Amino acid sequence: MSPDLISRLNEALEGRYRIERELGAGGMATVFLARDLKHDRHVAVKAFRPEVANMLGGERFLREIEIVARIEHPHILTLIDSGDAGGILYFVMPYVSGESLRARLAKEGRLPVADVVRLMRDVADGLAEAHRHGLVHRDIKPDNVMMSGKHAVVMDFGVAKAVSTATGEHHVTTAGMTVGTPTYMSPEQAAAEPDIDHRTDIYALGVLTYELLTGKPPLRGASAAQVLAAHISTTPDPVSRHREETPPALEAVVMRCLEKERENRWQETDELLQQLESIATPSDGVPSTRVPAASKPDKRATAWAKWAGITAVVAAVGGLFIVQQRRAAATADLVAELESALESDDLDGAYSTLVASGRTLGSTALASIAEEVGASLTLTVEPAGAEVQVARVPATLDGPLPSLDLGAAPVQSRTLLSGEYRVTVVAPEHDTASFSLHLHAGETRSVLRTLVPAAWQASEMVYVEGGVVPGPLKAAYQGSAVEPFLMDRFEVTNEQFMRFVSEGGYRDADLWPDSMLMNGAWVGREDALARLVDRTGLPGPRRWSGGTFPDGRGSHPVDGVSWYEAVAFASWSGKDLPTLEQWWRAALGDGDMRFPWGDDLRNIDARSNFTGVGTTPVGRYPFGAGPFGAYDQAGNVKEWIRHDVPEGPATVLGGSWLTPSYMFDSPNLESFDPSFASEEVGFRLVRPVPGR
Repeated sequence: MSPDLISRLNEALEGRYRIERELGAGGMATVFLARDLKHDRHVAVKAFRPEVANMLGGERFLREIEIVARIEHPHILTLIDSGDAGGILYFVMPYVSGESLRARLAKEGRLPVADVVRLMRDVADGLAEAHRHGLVHRDIKPDNVMMSGKHAVVMDFGVAKAVSTATGEHHVTTAGMTVGTPTYMSPEQAAAEPDIDHRTDIYALGVLTYELLTGKPPLRGASAAQVLAAHISTTPDPVSRHREETPPALEAVVMRCLEKERENRWQETDELLQQLESIATPSDGVPSTRVPAASKPDKRATAWAKWAGITAVVAAVGGLFIVQQRRAAATADLVAELESALESDDLDGAYSTLVASGRTLGSTALASIAEEVGASLTLTVEPAGAEVQVARVPATLDGPLPSLDLGAAPVQSRTLLSGEYRVTVVAPEHDTASFSLHLHAGETRSVLRTLVPAAWQASEMVYVEGGVVPGPLKAAYQGSAVEPFLMDRFEVTNEQFMRFVSEGGYRDADLWPDSMLMNGAWVGREDALARLVDRTGLPGPRRWSGGTFPDGRGSHPVDGVSWYEAVAFASWSGKDLPTLEQWWRAALGDGDMRFPWGDDLRNIDARSNFTGVGTTPVGRYPFGAGPFGAYDQAGNVKEWIRHDVPEGPATVLGGSWLTPSYMFDSPNLESFDPSFASEEVGFRLVRPVPGR
C-alpha cells in the first residue's frame, strides 16, 4: 500500500488509531500494526486495496462483516471495529504477537502429535461457535490461524463470506479475488457449488490437520486447476502412510473430515469436537471408586470391572510396547538415512532429514553423528528472551533450507550440523537482526549479538559488537580493540542521496570545507562545488543527468561521488564514514575468513557483484551478508573510508563490480585524491552506539 494511502488511512482514523507499520500484505488487503489511542494498546488494522473496496461496495461489505462482531470466543479473533476510511474499507482486530501456523510449519516441517490434537481442538472449538451463529469461514488454512501462547486463534472470520456476498461470486470474483485457497478448498468449493455450508470448514480443518501431522497437504498439483480437480476426484493417502506414529483414532477423525461427499463427513462441528476431546482426554483412565451410599456393590459387576481393568492395563502396556517399537524402528531408520547422507557428503540432505523428523543432534540416539559432524553453539542476545531461528544455507545457494526454532535466547550449547546458517533474532520493540554464522565440525562456538532498539531510529543499521580488528589487519593492530558501533546495512543508494541533493546539500556551506584538494591543488569552496556536478552541470554525482539518477537505479548504490561528497552526506545525515578498523570489523567479525560470507570461492558470483556489467540493487545477494548482517561489503561498489589528514589521499575498500574478487583483500587497498569520483566508488556510513 502506497504512502499516500497510508496517509489517507491515518487521516480518516485520526483520534482513534495511528498506523505504525505494515505487518503483511496479500492479494486483497494489507495488515498494519496500529495504536488504539483510546485504550493505549496495539491493534491490527486490515485495509483492503482501493480497487477491491470499489468492487465490494462499502455499505454492503460492512453489513456482512459486522456479523463477526457478535461472536466472542477465545479461539476466534474478535472484530473490534470496522469502517470506510475515505474509500478504504478496513476492520480492526486485536494484535496477536505470536506467529501463524504457516510460520510454525515453515520452521518445523511437521508438529508433535500432541500439539496437533490441541491446535485442531482449538480451531474446531472456534468453528463450532461460529457455525452455531450460522457463520462459515470458507478459508481455513495455516495462514489464518495465529498462535497465542500455546493456543490457536482463527482470524479473518466472515471475510470470505462478506466478499462472496458483496460480489455475488462463489469462487473467483471479477476483480481476481479468490474466495478460498485451492490447497484447502472442499470439493464443493472446487466445483463452485452455490450452497456452501459449515461442512466446507470441516473439510478444510481436515486438510490443515493432515498438513500439521505430515508436513504437507493431502492433495497437491502443478497448478491451481490440478489441485482443485484432485479435491473433487482423488482420494488422499492415509495419514499414517506419511507418519506411522499417528494414533489410529486421530487418523480416523482426519480422514472422515476429508470425505468427498458432505454427507460422509462429520455432520456437526460439535460432533467432531467431542471426538477430539476424547482423543486429547481418554476416558479409559482410573475409574471412580466412590460407591453411592444407598446401593451395595454387585459381586458380578465388581468381577467384571476387575477383568475390564486388567484388560485395559494389558492393552495399555501392549500399546506402549508397540509405540516404543515403532519409535525405535523410526530412530534406526533415521540414523541409517543420516549415515547414508554423510557417506555421500550431503550435509544439506542430512539437515533436511533431521528437520523433517523433528529430532535434534542433541538426542542420545544421534550422539555418534553429532560427534562426527556436529558443532556446539551458545548464542547470547541482548535483550535476553529474544526468539532465535536458524536456517541452513545449502551448498547450491538456491534458498535457505527449512528453519529451526532454537527458542528464547540465551541459546545454551545447542548441537547443530556443521555448516553455514542464516540466523534471525526477533524481540519486541527492537529491529530484527539477521546475520550469517559458520560452524565447523567439532567446534564449540560462543556468539554475542545485540539488537538495535526501535527507539534509536536506526532500522537500516546493524549493531557491530566491539572486538579485535580482524582479517588481514589483525597483525598490524596487534589485538587492539574496536568499540561497538552501528553501521549501515546497505551502501547509500541513489534514492537516499537524491534527498540530500533535493534538500540543498550542495548549497549548505556548513557541510563543506573552506577549500578542497583537487588534482593536487587546493581550490576554494565555491570553485570546488562548481566542479562537483552531473553530466548536465547540475549539483550531483558525475553520472547523473538533469539533477537526478538514471531510471530504474534508485535502489542501486550511488556512485560517481568524491570523498568530499560522501563526508558532506554523512554530516547532513548525522553519521560518519567508517574508519579502516571499523570497516574490517564489520566485514569479518572475529573470524579468520577470506570474505564476509566465509571462504567459499566457488560461489563468488552468487554471493557478490564482482566482474559484472554494472551495479546491482543493494542487498541483491543475501548469501553475501557478513557476520553482523551488513550486505555488499565485497563487490558492487568500493567504499570510501574516513581519514583525518586533509592533505592526504582517501582510501577505498571492498572491490567493485568492475574488479576481480581479489580486490577485496587488504593488500589491494587503494587510495585516491579526495576529489576523485568513479562509476565503481560509493560509500556507507556508521554512527556511535547511543549512550557510549
